[in-house]
Amino acid sequence: MSSGFPSLTGAQEEMEEGFWSSFSNVMMVILKIFLLVIVMMALNNRNLLDDLKHSVKAKEAAQVEAQKSAQDAQKAAQVAEFQLKENATLEEQLDYLQQRSTALEMELLSSRAETEQARSLNTDKETELTRLQALAREQADSLSLREQSLNALQTELSSKNAEISGLYTKVDESEKKLLSMNGSYAELDKKYQKLLKPARSSKGKQVVEVVYQKGGYGIRKPGEAGQRSVGRDVLESELAGLKAQYGTDLYVKVIIPDNSGLSYNEAWRFTNDMLSKYDYYHQPDGSVPAPR
Repeated sequence: MSSGFPSLTGAQEEMEEGFWSSFSNVMMVILKIFLLVIVMMALNNRNLLDDLKHSVKAKEAAQVEAQKSAQDAQKAAQVAEFQLKENATLEEQLDYLQQRSTALEMELLSSRAETEQARSLNTDKETELTRLQALAREQADSLSLREQSLNALQTELSSKNAEISGLYTKVDESEKKLLSMNGSYAELDKKYQKLLKPARSSKGKQVVEVVYQKGGYGIRKPGEAGQRSVGRDVLESELAGLKAQYGTDLYVKVIIPDNSGLSYNEAWRFTNDMLSKYDYYHQPDGSVPAPR
C-alpha cells in the first residue's frame, strides 16, 4: 500500500549497481596491473636466468680459456660486473613491484571496508525507511479515523442545529401566541376596567366647552358667559391652565357643530386628543400636561 513516501528501492538498486560497476572496473584495472607486474617479473627473471647462464658459461669459458690474453679476462670481468649491476637493478624492481602489490592489496582491503560500511549504511537506511513507512501508515489510519469522527460530529451537529432551529421556531410561535394572548388579555382587561369604571359625567365637575370647526377653535371656561374664538396654541395653553387649576375635576366638553365642515376622522382625532390630555375621565393619575 502506498503511504505517500517516495520508494527508495529503485534508487538503492541503482546506487548498488553503480557502486559494484565502479568497483568491478577498479578491480579489473588492479588485476591488469598485477598481471603486467607478474609478466614483467617473469620476463626479468627469465632474462636474469639467461644472464646467469651466460655468466656461468662465461666463467667456464674463462676457466677453459685461462690461457687467453689478459684483455679477454678483463672483458670477462667487465661483463660479469655489468651482469651483477643488472641483477641488482632487477632486485630493486622486484622490491618496488612487491611494495606496489602490497599497496594495491591495502587499497583493495580499504575498498572492501568501505563497501561493507556502505552496505551497513544502506541497511540502516532501509530499516529507517521501513519505520517511517509504518509510521506513515499509522498516521494515515489515525487521520482516516479522525475524519470519520469529524464527519459523524458534523452530522450530529447538523441534526442538533436542525433541532435548535425547530425549537427557535416553536419559541417564536409561542412568543407570538403569548403576545397575542397578552394583547387579548389587555383588551379584555381594558374593557373590564371600563365596565367597572363609573360612567363619565359632568356632575360636580368644572365644565369647559371646546368648539372645533373648519373655521377655527372656540372656548368657554367655567364661569364665562359665552364662547371666545382662539387659535390652537391659545386653546392648548388655556386648557393646560385649567387642568393645573382643577386637576381631576375638569370636564372637557367637545362640541363639533353640524355644519363644522370636518370629516369624521378629523372630528374624532381632535376629540380624542382633547379628552386624553385634559379631561378628568382620561387622567386617572391626575397628571397635568405641560402648557404649550
